[in-house]
Amino acid sequence: MTPVSVAPTGDYLTTGEVAKRIGGTAQHVRQLIKTGRIAAIDIAKGDGRPRFRISEAALAEFLRTAAFTTEEVA
Repeated sequence: MTPVSVAPTGDYLTTGEVAKRIGGTAQHVRQLIKTGRIAAIDIAKGDGRPRFRISEAALAEFLRTAAFTTEEVA
């Protein structure tokens, strides 16, 4: 039997891909996920370390709220 990938397809990004878009590191993205600033799903199913995927919509929401927070501080 051939294993089937449980990774979501389509508009989902890895932490590395999100890091490139926001100009940070994958570690920083994982910290944003841990603190709840970016919504993500864990596709590891409890097998070892988490393997996060972030939807395009979740990234857009993070960027929208981050921009708002930056403008609010200025």
